[in-house]
Amino acid sequence: MGIVILDLKWSYGIEAITSILYEQLGKRCEVTVISATESRLPYSVKVAKSRTYNDMLLALFNPFVYFRIVREMRRKQPQIAYIVSPHILNVPVCVLFKLFCNVCVISHVHDPQSHRADGIASVARNAVALFQSKYSDRIYCWGNTIGETIAERFKVPAERIAVFRHGPGQRTRCDDLAEEDTTQFPPKYFTLIGNLRGRKGIEIFLEAARLFNERHGPSAVRFLLAGSGDLEKYRHGIDQVPNLLVHNRFMEIAEINEFLAASYASVLPYTGGMLQSSFVAIAYGNGCPVIVSNVGSLPEEVEAGRTGYVVEQSNAMQTADAMTAIYYGRRESFVANCLRAYREKFSWDRIGEEFYWDMERSVAEQNPARLARKSNSHADMAKVKGVDR
Repeated sequence: MGIVILDLKWSYGIEAITSILYEQLGKRCEVTVISATESRLPYSVKVAKSRTYNDMLLALFNPFVYFRIVREMRRKQPQIAYIVSPHILNVPVCVLFKLFCNVCVISHVHDPQSHRADGIASVARNAVALFQSKYSDRIYCWGNTIGETIAERFKVPAERIAVFRHGPGQRTRCDDLAEEDTTQFPPKYFTLIGNLRGRKGIEIFLEAARLFNERHGPSAVRFLLAGSGDLEKYRHGIDQVPNLLVHNRFMEIAEINEFLAASYASVLPYTGGMLQSSFVAIAYGNGCPVIVSNVGSLPEEVEAGRTGYVVEQSNAMQTADAMTAIYYGRRESFVANCLRAYREKFSWDRIGEEFYWDMERSVAEQNPARLARKSNSHADMAKVKGVDR
């Protein structure tokens, strides 16, 4: 079986996922990546700029972009076209694939309803998600809540939707540990790490930190707010937490792993959107519990009292209560439970196997002849069994 991954809209997070899937699926079959020109993946076939909305519009009306994509599809003759990132180009590309490429089209829908309030661009993203959901042979998404929303909002039969857990967008400490190793580090922080935008619930994190300090004093723990983004409007809240450490810059993978391994919990108090996050898996991979708001698919990934807690959206008091429960809880149990959850549910070895099995089944159900096209050239392909979720 041959697979082409189309990652036409560059973003750091989706590029990381594309790279991991290229590696995982490449263990089992031939994989090609067609990407935006901004891509840093050395093996990708780069076809168009995508950094700004103007770049995407120019690509939409550039016939050479379509020529490059179809030429690569004709050259590789894949059975699967997996569209992994949201781009307005996905609409005509889906049509081209249906008409000229004889492939099973799988689209990944990240947000069935755009969580950004940026006018016409938000409308365009919603329209692209609707078109892909209607006209792809199969739809992939992260989390049951998002899958159910796609089915309801776009009137898509549930059997056309495949739900996966969101694996980490980076290598974690657990990937380098022996199976029985549950080594823990002395905890220091409650952390909020990531791209620091409004919907991340930064104000909830800061207020919860202030409430925690009122109960236990500022010497009990330290709080960490780390990542790139404009924090000016949160200045008052930052000033109210004297034991807060701020790193307002891009965080390297090694830094993230180091901070999470030394944290009581990673706090994800998101305040809106049909959300999923790879950060739950990253935290678990470092033996770090999570505190998440009941938004989108986030609650599905938490075993309450074992790997963390779920709190009401925008509820700083509940967030502070969860911090207190973890602070006084058994550290060794939380660490062991998080590492177990990572190995059993969130490792990319497992998720990659689930992806391949579903893709193979999708091709076989739609057109068995497609699956046999390259079987002779892949005689050494690993036999992969399906994994029930």
